[in-house]
This record gives sequence, structure tokens and C-alpha cells, in this order.
Amino acid sequence: MKTRTRALVAAAGLALTLAVIWAASASVVKSASSTAALRDDKFARAERLVFYRLKPGEEMRVKVPTDAEELRVVTHLMLPEGTTYAPERQYQYGLKVLLRAPDQVLLERPLFTRTRQSKAQPQEDGTFLQESAFATDPNVQVTDEREFLVRLPPRPEHSVLYVRPAGTHGTLLVRVYVRTQRRLPLLSSQRAAEQRAEERVERATFLPFEKLSVETRHRLAAEKWERLSAEGEAGADYFIEPVYRTPFRLPLVEVAESAQERLAAGGAVALNVTGPTQAVLWLWSTAQDTEGGTPTPAGPVTVRALGPTGAEKTWELPALGSGAPVSHVLDVPEGVHTLSVHNVGTEDVRYTMEGPAGAWLAPSELRPVAQPDARIAWLPDLRRTEAFVTGPGCATLDLEVDAAMDATGRLLRLDARRLGVTGAADEKPSDVLLTVLDARGKVMNQTRMEVVAQSAVFESADLPQLPGRRLPCTEEATAAADAGTGEVTEWPAPVSVATSARVFLPAGARRVRVQASRPTAVHLSTFLPVQGGLTGLAPYLEDGLRGVRWRNAPLDKRNWHPMRPANVLELTRRGARLELLSQVRLEPEGLETVSSSPSGETVVLKPLGSPDTQEVLETVQGVTDAARALSTLLTPGQPVRAQFDARSPSRPELRLSLEGAQGLGSEVEVVLDGEPIHRWTLRTTRARELLPPLPPGEHEVLLRTTAEGLTATLNRPPAAGSGLRSRTVYRMDDEGLTVPVRKPGDGAVTVNIIVYTQQPESGAQQRLSVTLDNGQPTRRSGVLLPRVTRATRVLPLPASTRAPATPAGRPQSKWYARTVSVTLGDDLAPGVHQVRVVPQGMGDGPLWARFFMFGHDTSATPTQEWNRAGWELEDSL
Repeated sequence: MKTRTRALVAAAGLALTLAVIWAASASVVKSASSTAALRDDKFARAERLVFYRLKPGEEMRVKVPTDAEELRVVTHLMLPEGTTYAPERQYQYGLKVLLRAPDQVLLERPLFTRTRQSKAQPQEDGTFLQESAFATDPNVQVTDEREFLVRLPPRPEHSVLYVRPAGTHGTLLVRVYVRTQRRLPLLSSQRAAEQRAEERVERATFLPFEKLSVETRHRLAAEKWERLSAEGEAGADYFIEPVYRTPFRLPLVEVAESAQERLAAGGAVALNVTGPTQAVLWLWSTAQDTEGGTPTPAGPVTVRALGPTGAEKTWELPALGSGAPVSHVLDVPEGVHTLSVHNVGTEDVRYTMEGPAGAWLAPSELRPVAQPDARIAWLPDLRRTEAFVTGPGCATLDLEVDAAMDATGRLLRLDARRLGVTGAADEKPSDVLLTVLDARGKVMNQTRMEVVAQSAVFESADLPQLPGRRLPCTEEATAAADAGTGEVTEWPAPVSVATSARVFLPAGARRVRVQASRPTAVHLSTFLPVQGGLTGLAPYLEDGLRGVRWRNAPLDKRNWHPMRPANVLELTRRGARLELLSQVRLEPEGLETVSSSPSGETVVLKPLGSPDTQEVLETVQGVTDAARALSTLLTPGQPVRAQFDARSPSRPELRLSLEGAQGLGSEVEVVLDGEPIHRWTLRTTRARELLPPLPPGEHEVLLRTTAEGLTATLNRPPAAGSGLRSRTVYRMDDEGLTVPVRKPGDGAVTVNIIVYTQQPESGAQQRLSVTLDNGQPTRRSGVLLPRVTRATRVLPLPASTRAPATPAGRPQSKWYARTVSVTLGDDLAPGVHQVRVVPQGMGDGPLWARFFMFGHDTSATPTQEWNRAGWELEDSL
């Protein structure tokens, strides 16, 4: 019995012991997995170093050993309070080193670098568990480490090094090392030395180890560095700050991708694809929480699919809160499409558009080597254009003009965009002043152009790196390098839509200066026509497109070629050179500025010489316009009501046409309101017959005859419905016709060419060649122009859309009118211009044509953007 009792007691004790051990183990595991334990482990695995803390305006003194050959200054940047983390953000900062002997300055050098922060998920209670550098206080933000190497000159004893921040923002954390002639023992493994050197380079710069010189790599791998202490008393002459550091670094490719996926508030991105396909759009927000802990909503987002026929499909996606990415499936119809993603909210969002590799429409250099069915991230096709900034704080753009240039060579084009537009309704435009100088520097002409502040959502500017996201040419910008510690992240700057203008420089011009009242990016180009016309490059071809065209698509040839200012080196040095980023996309036709409606009276134009003429009768709806010029068609046995006006000076007249000779000898009678008023006998197939004077007013007219195939026209308008108007047309053979056109003022005039053929359809080869003043028209010089009139052009002949016309005396014949319009623009000087029209591909037989023009009132309206529809509208003189 005692033995059993002892066994039970032993078993109970063992169970109790195991329970205690299990509870203790669980407590240890739970404690190890707690937030506090994870933080403790993060600090335990990090290297703790003490840095000297220098605020703007402060400095530290370091005594330099006599045998020291080189300094290594290790730095971190302590960011201003309230700075939030984003992987794509970059910062510029600098320091100044001054080496002073007792009686002279031996070395004075400013040093600058760029840095960022490396952090990664997961987070525990708002703290990143992976960081490159961090402080004890979680509210203190520290950047990645950067190093400076400074070679020291020969110097006497008691030399002192002074280190101070070069900027006015943030706080600099500094440690100074010195390399002496003492060497470390040879390492057993050269690879181990190189690995240490690579780690040092990774901490020091963006450059990979392999891009350093052989001498620098050897020196970093083999030499010994010793830390130097600051002189003075702690807390009075210097202050210290502990920093924890780890080997963790965020790869640069992740930084680039993070910046690329950013879709700014009000911005848009265009992705070109070929359907049918299915796309997946991922959206997420990185907005910070508000003070109450509620995340700031981002979005909403609108997606539009523009197809090859102009049809659109739209998806409205809701606003986003901070959190995991949300996916949206988009079914793209068949054919080429541009998917445009618009962030219509007030907060930035992140996006990724995924789909099959084979469906992505992009140039070969952008397409990855992947199977067509493999899903990849689609990216926009960005086209870069060099431009130069002018404004209050930048140099004037100075362009030299060749004295031997002809009028065409002196044609200059300006495309101007305002920088940093916000889309506010009260944002002011930029006033661009263009000044033309002669060889002696005397002003020949000045003209101004207003650049509107309308945002261009598919364009941006890649700006030089300026702290504080400053724009070039702002008043506070200086020519010297900025030593501030502001953020210098490569954010694309918003720009306005392009305001384009052309100007013919006057003869004798030798220099052009361009200035702007606000920071404005200006692209300058000169005209040089190419043979064979303009064609796009694959895959942006216009085959199968109707109602849409490519915008910003590349060309294999072009008429406009970029120019650089004469002071390009100065502009580049001062940060006034940039690149405009334009996304290739489909755009509906007809977005260019529409010309104003014709004004003034219609003027009939007569060709030079004595070409053959023919009278035709065209159907005109209504009788309100020039009623005296209208006629009424009469068919035997069918009464028609006509209007007789007492103000008509001529007597009523019938023009008769008889098919065949069988009806000759027949009698014809005219009946007015049921009463016969005139009778005669047909003696010819073509005849004119005067009627007796008739009372004014509306009357019913009836033609009686037994002759078959007889038709007639009365030179009075019908009381209702359509009438006939008489036109004089001119015969146009293979030599063509030349028409003098008088341009009364600076405004544009439009010449309308009406060509008559016997078929309503138009063949592919039927065209009109139009030449203005033998290809050398007189231009206005020194004025900004919205467009340039082409001196030679070949225009397609469209199909007829009118009711057929009837040659006078041959009512059975049908002639079809096609209209071609030629505008003589504002760039042409007032006076008489010769317009020569030559038919091409019309086949055998003569053509007939007539000409008239509308005038445009001269106006002083500012130059507007006109060429938004893409490369098809490039000027071709």
C-alpha cells in the first residue's frame, strides 16, 4: 500500500514538473513572438555606432595625424520631423571640409551625395523590422549610409580638420576615419578583402563595385582605417547620436518600379494593347492615416478603352483606402486599343496593369522575351523630347540664325509648355516674348505668345534634380549648386498642353531670343521637308483606324527637326535643360482647333486665260438666298407653282431641251393659272423662248406638248421646295487651271474648288495637285502663326454628297460635284496669290470646275494649340 502511494506521489510530481516546464516554454515562445521581443531582436542584430550630430550652422574639429594620407567621412542624414517613408524618395545633402594649418588653409572642399531609406515589411505596431539604419527613437528617420573619400595634401603638424553641413535643412550625422601608412597583415583570402570592399561601396554610393577603378578597389580592399575623435567637450563642443545599422539595402530596381507605378492625383497613364484580351488592373493606396486613425481615401479611378473605330468603353472604379491591392478584371474588345487609367481623386495611387505578353502593343525594344501567353506588367510607351526652360530665374534662350537661309529655312517653330501646372482655375498663363535681332544686335521685331495653364495629363517633364522639388527658373533658384538637404526624388513634373506657333524670321535676322514670365519649357525646331511623305513606325500604323489616330507615335521621317540654343552649355549648367515625356496613345480625330466660320460675301473666282465654259444647273434647297438666280424645272403635263417678282428686270424665259429629232415640228403651249399665254412650234432640239410679261406673285405654270423627251427650265424660282441655280464652270484638262486669289488682309481665306465628274464615286488615284505661287509664296515675317500654309500639296478627291447637277440644255445628263478646300493662312502676305490646280488620275475626258472663296475677318486672337491630333498634321510646305 505504501509502495502504491509513493508511485502515485511520484507520478503526480512528474506531471506537475512537466506542466511547469510546458508553461514556462509557452511563456518563452509567446514572449519571443511578441512585438517587444521582435523589436529587441532587431536591435540585438544591428551594429550600434556613435555619430557626431551636426545641425545647420554647426561644425566639429578633428586633429589629423601627420602621416594620414586619406580621409573617409561616413554620414547619415537625419530627416526633418514629420517626414514619411516611401521607397522611391531620394534626398540630396552635402558637407564642407576645411583643413587648416596654423597659418594657412590647406584644403577646402564641398562634398555632395544622394541617399534614400531602405525599409521593408513586415511592420509590427508601426515599426519596420527590416531597416538599413535607425535610431532608438522610432520617430527619428535616418537615411542609408553614404561615404566620402578625401585625399589629404602634405601638411605640417597640428593641422585641424573642420566639418560642417553644407545645407540648411535636416541634421548631419558624421564619423571620420583616416588612412595611414600602416597596413593590415595580408589576408589569407583576396576574395574576403574584395567582399569587404564591396560592402563598403554598397554603403557609400549607387555605383556597383565593378564600375570603380582598379586602384580604388585595391585601396578599399587592402588599407587600414582608424576612427578620429572630435576635439572639445561633449555637450558643449559637439553632440553625439547613436545609430543602429544593418546590412539590409533595398534594391534599386524596386525603387524604380515603385516610382513608376505611381499615379499622381489628376494624372493618367496610357497603355496600348491588342484585343480581344483580358487585363487585370491592380490598385492600392499608400496614403497615411489621419490623426483619428482613419485612412485617407484615394481615387476614384476611371479606365477608358478607345478602339480603332473611335468606340469607347468605360469602367468607373471606386475610391481606395490604404491596405492590400484590389484587382479589377477588364475585358478588352477586338482590335487595337488604348487603355487610359485616370486618377480623378486628390490623393496619389499605385497601379499595375497585367495581361498577356502577346497582347501588349509596344516597340520591340520594350517588349520582354516571354511567351505570348505569359502574363506581364504592361507599361506606357514614353517618348522623350529635349526642351529648354526659360523664366524669371533662368538665362534667355539664345538662337543663332544662318545668314544664308532662304524663306523656308527661316521658318521657326516653337512648342511651349508651362511647368508645374496644378490645374487650378485661377492659374495664370505664361507670357512668352520672342525677340528678333539683326547682325548689329538691333531689335528687328518683337512678338508675344500666351501659353495657357491647361494640364496635359499624358505628358510630364523629367527635370534636373533640385532640392525641395523646385522648378528651374523660379526666382529663388540660383546658378550655384544647391547645398540644401531637401528631397530630390525624380518626380515627373506636370506640364501644360502645348501651345504651338510658327514664325517666318525676317530677312537679315541673325539672332532670336526667347523669354517667359513663368517657368516654361520651350522646344525649338526648324523646317526641312522630306520626300515620300510621313510614315509611322511599327507597331503604330494607321491600317484599319477610322476616326482615331496615333498621338506622339514615332516617325521614320519628319519635316520638323529639333534645334538647340547657342547658349546650350550655360543652360545645361544652370539646370535649364530637361526632357519632355509624352505617352504614345490613340486619340480621336478632330481634336485640333477648328477654324472660324467663313465671314463676308461669297466671291466667285475666274481662272486666267480663256478656258471653255459650260452652264450647269444645280439643285438648291429653299428660295431665300438670291431668289433671282434660281430657276424652276418644268416637265410636260406636270403643273408647278413659281414665284414671279416685279423686281426681276428680265422677262420670263424658257430654256428647252429635246432628246432626238422625232419631236421637231410639235407645238408647245404654256398655261398660266389655267389660261394659255403663249404657243409656238419646235424647230430645234435646243431653244430659248421669251414669254410675255406676267403679273407678279405666285402662279401655277403648266407646259403642254406632244413631243416626247422635252424638258424646260423657267428662270423664276419655285414657290416651295428646291430650285435650280445656274453656275458657270470651266473646262480643266491635264494642264490644269490657274486662279488668281486676292487676300485682302492678314486673315485667312479659303478657296473652294468644285470639280464636276460623271460618276459620284471617287477612285483611289483621283487627286488634285495644288501649287501656290509656283511654290514660293510671299510670307509675313516676324509674327507668330498658328499654322503654315503648304505651298504645294496633293489632295484626294472625295466622293460626291450632293444631288447631281444638270448641264444647261441637257437635262438627261448628270454631273456630280466634289468639293476640295484650300486655305490661304495667316502666314501669307496680303495681295494677289496664284493658285494652280492640276487633276491627277482622272482618266480620259475633260473635267469641269468652278471656284469661289470665303473671307475671314482679321482678328488678333492669341495663338492656340492646333496640332493635337498627332504626326499626320505635320506641316509640309
